[in-house]
Amino acid sequence: MLSTSGSTGKPLNVFISKKEDLIRKIKHVRANMSCGQKLWDKWAAITSPSHFSEVSGFHRKIGFFSPIFISVFESTEAQLSKIEKIKPDVLGGYSSSLVLLAKESEKRGSNEVKPRIIFSGAELLDDKSRLLIEKTFNAPVYDQYAIIELERVAWQCCEKKKYHIDADFIITQFIDKNCEEVSAGERGSIVCTSLFNYAMPLIRYAVGDIGVPSDEICSCGRSLPLMGVIEGRRDSLLSLPGGRLLSPRTMTITMNSFELSYFIDQFRIIQRKPSLIDIYVKLKEDKKVDNWGFKRKLLAHIERSLNLSASEEFFEIEFVENLPLDKSGKFSSVISELDCERNEK
Repeated sequence: MLSTSGSTGKPLNVFISKKEDLIRKIKHVRANMSCGQKLWDKWAAITSPSHFSEVSGFHRKIGFFSPIFISVFESTEAQLSKIEKIKPDVLGGYSSSLVLLAKESEKRGSNEVKPRIIFSGAELLDDKSRLLIEKTFNAPVYDQYAIIELERVAWQCCEKKKYHIDADFIITQFIDKNCEEVSAGERGSIVCTSLFNYAMPLIRYAVGDIGVPSDEICSCGRSLPLMGVIEGRRDSLLSLPGGRLLSPRTMTITMNSFELSYFIDQFRIIQRKPSLIDIYVKLKEDKKVDNWGFKRKLLAHIERSLNLSASEEFFEIEFVENLPLDKSGKFSSVISELDCERNEK
């Protein structure tokens, strides 16, 4: 039995058989080996302790495709120290954990961590974060899209562009609010039908994420269908004046394109009511800034980027010293407490 992280507020127990567990591992191996991982590579992974038991003692003993787990709840300093000792060929983890690790490595001036390959997942990976991780560790980052219920759903190959869907194991559809499939290039809610879950069948299972299907063919030569960017969870959509919905990715791009974004260490955006979006900003320790001027420029940037007016009445910016991780150990940069799906209808 496996349990989801409960990001929707309700953890789900998922029952799988031994055969299904094997299929899940095969899917995992295929995605990673497609990017150059070898079965005997030394592999360190930052994740929740709930996943530690997913690797058998036998695999740990022989080191066969067996990650060395590091708890996401440990301090970033402790994580980096452990990884420096491991000296992994492959490094994996939540996208936000890898970003924090890269920042700590830069702060420490460390060059001990030299993975050949890096895998990110569990959270949205924006271009700025990818560049930081790749620059710090001098290794390519391949993003993967997975959920506990189905393991890998889609993954990036060495081209690092769109995501290959595991269509031989999962039927993945992208639907609109009327449950009709959207066209290529359009946003849709992701629903999956598993072709291997027999102990607990999942048919048109609403994952809760927003994605964009693609009709392109990857230059890598693989024939698996592609999906474009994963825009985030359905329950993280922000509602703007007039009922316009905004994906989490659009908001992170807006924040990262701000002219003073180099002052920002982390940010979190929370919408608790239709008329207000709170933006919490943690500044880098070594950066000094005029708070009032910073707020004014950021509000003007958001207004221009999103084609809004009167943003000062809609957005509130607050400087904070710390932004904690979610209970699952992930870091959500965009959170909506509104029922945007209901408001959209």
